[in-house]
Amino acid sequence: MKVITESFLRESFRTSVPEAFRLEEGQIITPSAAQFLGEKQVALVRFGEKAPASSPRSEEGKAGADAAEAEAKTSQETPPGYETRTRYRSASDGGLFEKKPEHMTQLHGKLLVPKDHPRIYLRGKLDSLQSFTLLLQHGADQQGLTGLVEDLGEILSWEREILKAEVLDQPLEQATILGLTDPELRERSHNPKKFFKTGHILPALGMDLMILRLNKLRSEVREVELAAVKAFKGEFQVEKTDILQALNRMSSAVYIMMLKFKAGLYK
Repeated sequence: MKVITESFLRESFRTSVPEAFRLEEGQIITPSAAQFLGEKQVALVRFGEKAPASSPRSEEGKAGADAAEAEAKTSQETPPGYETRTRYRSASDGGLFEKKPEHMTQLHGKLLVPKDHPRIYLRGKLDSLQSFTLLLQHGADQQGLTGLVEDLGEILSWEREILKAEVLDQPLEQATILGLTDPELRERSHNPKKFFKTGHILPALGMDLMILRLNKLRSEVREVELAAVKAFKGEFQVEKTDILQALNRMSSAVYIMMLKFKAGLYK
């Protein structure tokens, strides 16, 4: 394999986690895969380098050995009589921290990245998207648009599931949205006259304010999708394609909600 990806490493480490992973000649490792090795505290040995000297250890004793190694390293770097606890590790260079620096935050567990890291920026965009969806849902509730309130609630739940999957580094469960599968979403968003007896919507002054607000939600979803592409696109491969697909589907779902409103299906 020429390109070592995070998914390849996860599958390889399913039964046991080695002390080191060696790159063969010509192999390239993606940034997310290198980050995964850092999370698992597995040394990356590039072609031509010597593996770090260490004795084999069992899976059960790995955590204790790692802690002892970190403590020994910390004690060598601190003055005599000064005691500290290593609580955090930098994802970029493996640096150890007793306290979390103000400019850094947790990516996963105790692994730290700068607050402007693409993954952290994406989380902020997802949080903002939820805030706007809630405001829109509140407005729909004030107007007594029960169907729209329910559809926005489904969108909100979906946004939260996406954020949860990203933060916990878990696969996103596939599900229908607005009761529609992927092909059904595409068919309805591309053929509005067939399903809603109305043409495509070109937002303009004079339209109902709720349609314009839904259009704003749709554009916000697209902004989050772009942030996700930036966060998950490596040099050779794109990670988390399930989240990217979900955001693309969400954009179509919100457009369908605009069509439903224009067709009077929420009134």
